[in-house]
Amino acid sequence: MCGIAGIYSKTNPGQAVIADMTNMLLHRGPDAHATYTSDSKTLSLGHTRLSIIDLSQEANQPMRSADDRYVIVLNGEIYNFKLVREEIKLVNPDLRFKTNSDTEVVLNAFITWGHEMVNRLEGMFAVALYDTNEKKLFLFRDRIGKKPIFYFSDPEHFVFASEIKAMLRHPVVAASNGIDQQAIHEFLHLGYIPEPKTIYRAIAKFPAGCWAEVSSDLSIKIHSYWAVNGHLEGEIVSDPRKAKEALRVKLDHAVQKRLVSDVPVGSFLSGGTDSSLVTAIASRHAYGNFKTFNIGFKDQAFDEHHYAAKVATCLKTEHYEYLLEEREAAEILETCLHHFDEPFADTSAIPTMLVSKLARKEVVVALTGDGGDELFLGYGSYTWANRLSNHFFRSIQEPLSYGLRHLGNDRLKRISELLRKVDTPGLRSHIFSQEQYFFSDEEIKNLLINTEYYKPFAYEDPLVHRKSFSPADKQAIFDLKYYLKDDLLVKVDRASMFHALECRCPLLDSNVIEYALLLSDDLKKKRNVSKWILKEILEEYIPKDLIHRPKWGFSIPLARWLKNDFHYLLDKYLNSKTLEESGLVRADYVKKLISSFMGGETYLYNRIWILIVLHKWIKDNS
Repeated sequence: MCGIAGIYSKTNPGQAVIADMTNMLLHRGPDAHATYTSDSKTLSLGHTRLSIIDLSQEANQPMRSADDRYVIVLNGEIYNFKLVREEIKLVNPDLRFKTNSDTEVVLNAFITWGHEMVNRLEGMFAVALYDTNEKKLFLFRDRIGKKPIFYFSDPEHFVFASEIKAMLRHPVVAASNGIDQQAIHEFLHLGYIPEPKTIYRAIAKFPAGCWAEVSSDLSIKIHSYWAVNGHLEGEIVSDPRKAKEALRVKLDHAVQKRLVSDVPVGSFLSGGTDSSLVTAIASRHAYGNFKTFNIGFKDQAFDEHHYAAKVATCLKTEHYEYLLEEREAAEILETCLHHFDEPFADTSAIPTMLVSKLARKEVVVALTGDGGDELFLGYGSYTWANRLSNHFFRSIQEPLSYGLRHLGNDRLKRISELLRKVDTPGLRSHIFSQEQYFFSDEEIKNLLINTEYYKPFAYEDPLVHRKSFSPADKQAIFDLKYYLKDDLLVKVDRASMFHALECRCPLLDSNVIEYALLLSDDLKKKRNVSKWILKEILEEYIPKDLIHRPKWGFSIPLARWLKNDFHYLLDKYLNSKTLEESGLVRADYVKKLISSFMGGETYLYNRIWILIVLHKWIKDNS
């Protein structure tokens, strides 16, 4: 796991710029850092290294090929690098590898197969590779988008990096940092900014599952090599016994691959289905005592650390836990929000950052359970997707919404917002938004001062057309393409890499993803039991009473905290002066929103939080 940066320019940007960009990524790779500049002085690459595979100096980057023609920087891990290396030797038996690193394997795979080598790679990666003969720069990003690449392109420059903070160290990029108003609108709706946008008009997110070629004239061509919707056709798997056995094997292989490391490996363990299953498989294959980590809360309504402890006892892991107090969360809040570089409203970033800090004291790599909910229908939003597509339910949807809004309690008022009718292109994002308690499209139009350029977030995927696909499946694919990639994986990457901890996600192995997409719905949710097939496998490891219990999620008690230690944030960032200076939202609307929240409409807490995050970012970056 590392940080990468690069500059391709028609003029010499100077060594100081790439060095400055690289220094901004030292938290991602504290073990080594270096830069490379081409003979023409127009191409520079930077790398910071967190040593995981082959700890020797020879494996440091930027790494050059034996003939000095190619130079590579890589962020991530290639789990099947040993198999790819054997394939390369079959093609070129005289080739001698100088290291045992996955980076050298990727370098020689490109030399052997060109850009098609990416189809052989299994792992999480962001790769930049320069051909000094052809004067071409190649970029590759992993299939599901675990590792980030941001980029800037104009006729004179192409700049990229693992994080926006490094991008802004380039003077041309910094001078082009105007805010993207549409990105703000989407943030208010989703709580994150979806690919390809960033908060800055001139900086984009490089798409997942893609590779690109940047020529010497700085023209860029982006190509897709993998997409979620490219794996939706095929025979539906509906036999429980066969599905369970096949999935067990795929999960076992996925976990084993992610245990390969030259440094200690552990696991995050929340006590939920996904992290428990990953930990159970990992502890069976790990050498010695397998270590697990959990952050709990003093607020009992949000705390499940005792479940994690029970699971750890069953699995005989060496378990570490820490109970978080409201005061401590407030102390790290500013650091957390600042580190993400753009507005980011997922408050679970706070405990993720803390559990990463806890884990880093004992291990350098941690396994996570990310992906289980999206692949196996674990979210409540999937139930709502089915309901809102039911013809009878739709016929009573509007009067039901009206009645709940005017007569219901706090919970029913929240549901009334979800029941508001929206056009089909906005249905998926509306369901997600209201399940997360963010602003609906209609609310945003009333909230904004200037709606001249407002464009609702729309999502229609014509390839998601398989007849057997339920509305829940379609909602899950929306989450895989947006929420997982641009929120959950971003959260884990930034929070863990802040403490130089590598996180690996076995459930997001491409073989697991492609198989899960072919499973029938009744294998994912049966007799009202969500993630049924995962729980069936998990029953082989731990008692049923630790499995079949209400879903908690990895969140903080934000509503209560906003009325206590976090209340100063409302005064600081949502006061009339700050709102007027930002010029984005109507102060009277926000004042009424806060009044309703403090008066008992608790479900509004995430709307207030997202406004705090946005205005804090604007104030810090204006």
